[in-house]
Amino acid sequence: MEGAALLPRSQLQHAIVCTLDEVQRTARQRGWLAAAEVLSRAQRGARTLPSAERRFFADALHQMVRGLRRLRYLSGLADPGASQLYLCWLLDTWLGDPQGPPAALRAQAEAAGLRVAEVAQRRAAVEPPIPIDRLGTALSYPDWLVRLLSAEHGPEVTEAILAAQNRRAPLTVRVNLLRGPREALQARLAEEGVVSRPGALAAGALVLDTRINVYGLAAFRQGWMELQDEGSQLIAELVAPPPGGLVVDACAGAGGKTLALGSLMGNRGRILSLDIDPRKLQELRRRARRAGLTNVQARCVPPAGPPVDLLRRGADRVLVDAPCSGLGVLRRNPEARWRLSPSDPVELAARQRAILAAYAPLVAPGGRLIYATCTILREENDAVVEDFLRHHPEFRMVPIKEILGGERAARLGDGERMRLLPLEEDGPDGFFAAVLRRT
Repeated sequence: MEGAALLPRSQLQHAIVCTLDEVQRTARQRGWLAAAEVLSRAQRGARTLPSAERRFFADALHQMVRGLRRLRYLSGLADPGASQLYLCWLLDTWLGDPQGPPAALRAQAEAAGLRVAEVAQRRAAVEPPIPIDRLGTALSYPDWLVRLLSAEHGPEVTEAILAAQNRRAPLTVRVNLLRGPREALQARLAEEGVVSRPGALAAGALVLDTRINVYGLAAFRQGWMELQDEGSQLIAELVAPPPGGLVVDACAGAGGKTLALGSLMGNRGRILSLDIDPRKLQELRRRARRAGLTNVQARCVPPAGPPVDLLRRGADRVLVDAPCSGLGVLRRNPEARWRLSPSDPVELAARQRAILAAYAPLVAPGGRLIYATCTILREENDAVVEDFLRHHPEFRMVPIKEILGGERAARLGDGERMRLLPLEEDGPDGFFAAVLRRT
């Protein structure tokens, strides 16, 4: 577990333990959504710490929240406290070191009621190769999720996905083409002492050192870039917005894909960004101003869908980046695995079908409807698209190889639809996208 290679000073350890205790208490009393806010608030408060301690603080909390099931198992206790879980987290790392845990850590663990030799034995029982029935304990996921992914992707791929989702996500930014090309952004970052490399998949992606505070960079403050995973950037590329056309971002949220679309359109045409949350749209407007976008109109819509008189004419592109289980981005949301329930994918799929049907009428004849999610389940992806096509014969599939070219599309799925699995530590998150044309 990266970040646990040192024993922090007692004040920092106390802050970590107190925060984990509050996270767990909040999760029990009010649920994991509220607990995630506790986690976010604690990280914002840690900005006053020296950079090395701030990183350790964030890493420790994220990894412990992800690893709660594994750490509880390693402790051997029925109801381990936050301090015991923290010590188990440290032991889990040091027991993988040939020299073993330092004497100070051993003493602290034994004093807290943890038998280091027994922790080591339990750790050995969940080391690779891991039987599928122990995968949930070993990698710290609910059993229902392991079974669901294994049935769809097989045990080997499931283990690779779950292991990758336990690691730190890559720090990927998207160049704002309104400011300049990707090479110009690279040069500006180099002037600030930041080394970057082009992303492997998305045309505007740069991958940075994960320990950089992007928000403090002049290139970010001046609108040269936005934080955005390569998979998310690829969805904007699949929309392929015509420069002078009308594009609708139906579930815009805080505007990540709106900004990417605006960059591709060169500030020409019009983007109508819709969402049910006015606070997210306010954030979208702020980000658009920083990026220099002038062709974006943000509008709040009711949960039932857009009003019938929303557009005088149909849109050239309608992007439905639907709410989903988020199983492709678990590494960015440490609490999500505990927040989800077995019924969520089924309930979300019903909502996704309704949203897609509600926004389809906005597509002009000859225009395209793009359906996208950040999950890796067929129920929320292919099954939703196939159900939509059965009930809407006026739409036809557009293979993504017709948009991105055969060689590039083959790297993103089967050439027909985009299917990215989060398999690699420095690779993209998990995303799905399908493109439909109105005949």
